[in-house]
Amino acid sequence: MKEKAVSSVLGYTMILAIVVLVLSLVFSHTYSMVTQAKEKVKYESLAQGFEKIQNMINYVTYSGTSNRFVRILLSGGSMSVGKGCYINLSVYESNKSVYSFRGYSGSVDYTYGNYKISYENGGVWLKSSGETVVSPPRIFVYRKIINNQTVFFISLILINGSGSVGGNSFAGVDVRFNSSNVKIFGPGYVKLNITSEYSKAWYDYFNSLKKSTSNTAEIQTALIGNKVCVTINFNEMILAEYRLNVKVD
Repeated sequence: MKEKAVSSVLGYTMILAIVVLVLSLVFSHTYSMVTQAKEKVKYESLAQGFEKIQNMINYVTYSGTSNRFVRILLSGGSMSVGKGCYINLSVYESNKSVYSFRGYSGSVDYTYGNYKISYENGGVWLKSSGETVVSPPRIFVYRKIINNQTVFFISLILINGSGSVGGNSFAGVDVRFNSSNVKIFGPGYVKLNITSEYSKAWYDYFNSLKKSTSNTAEIQTALIGNKVCVTINFNEMILAEYRLNVKVD
């Protein structure tokens, strides 16, 4: 009888252990799914917030409006004005340099855990397990149908500013127009190097521009560490340079 009693106790103990193990696995899996869902919602909210910042900056940049202001929910992260990417741009006509620009673009950055999302030179960029473009910059190539010419357009949106805020409250982003300058070149070619922590996303974006031309040799790209090197041959190039003052508080 004692052996049967001991056997029954051991049986119940094993069953209880199995039940506890199964419940633990279910709870762990469910918790992981809930955490991933919360992170996804947070990311989508941030992406929408930065698209608002992008739209606001575009409005100030291209409409002539002097300033705009928007508030973004931080949700535990931090937002600040940063250096952005380093741009080295040279334009050539008849193999002679006719224009050059070297400097940082400035940026609006948000960080939370392993996530970082930035407004950098007109685009919205995300860095987590990899690098992706959330919303593209105003840099594109197109062909004139009438004379089959390649036109390259690039906006340099240069941010100067300061400010940093973190926590679970709102961050205010104030954008003010400073100055603008538009230049037209051609025919010729442009050499553009962009050094950025989103270099892979920049590289993928410039490669996507090759679809805009029938001759892929017109756009040459290379990725060297965190630097993207691009050469584009054009019949006409339009370069728009905009300077903005941005404050985050």
